[in-house]
Amino acid sequence: MKKTLLTILAASSFSAVAAPYVGLEYGFGTTDHDFETTFKSDSVNLNPELEDGIFGGFIGYQLNDVWGIELGYSQFDLDDSRSRFESFDPATGIKKEMEWDSSIKAKQITLAPVFNYALNQKWSAKVKAGLTYTQYDAHAGKYLETENELTDHESSVAQGPAIKHDSNELGAMVSVGAEYRIFPQLTIGANAKYQLDSYANTASINLGSTYYF
Repeated sequence: MKKTLLTILAASSFSAVAAPYVGLEYGFGTTDHDFETTFKSDSVNLNPELEDGIFGGFIGYQLNDVWGIELGYSQFDLDDSRSRFESFDPATGIKKEMEWDSSIKAKQITLAPVFNYALNQKWSAKVKAGLTYTQYDAHAGKYLETENELTDHESSVAQGPAIKHDSNELGAMVSVGAEYRIFPQLTIGANAKYQLDSYANTASINLGSTYYF
């Protein structure tokens, strides 16, 4: 009878703490990668960089006061380009430019256990460390851009074959941050995150919000 009561109390305590949650975050950072494209005949070197930030979302389950498990998704784009004026015909209004473009699109899934440490009733520290799976779609090319300034008509013609370097990579991620509880179920927070695999590594600072059900 005593064991039964203890089991019920333990289950009740666990149920009171355990809760699913969802969140969104947005961050800025830098990515080091292997997709640097050189057009030797044109003396153009392109190294795509992170410009528009990293958008991410996650769902998780708080197992108890300390531990949770989290599944996340994020995506970001890296871009670099150069252009050079070629010619302009005032009679027809046609302007021509040579364009070199290089980009990487990354879509990433993370799975990580989460360690929570309550600093006080409002603040808590959060540490994540887990696995990542990332799809990198890289593309580079040279194009002749033609624009008719009288009609606003534009066209683009590839100058040679495109350069592609796509890869799917397993990697690792670690994140250290803090959360502030605005309401019993809603928090805002920030974290520093580092992700790496054999294709690229990304360091970022992220701001986000989490809702606990």
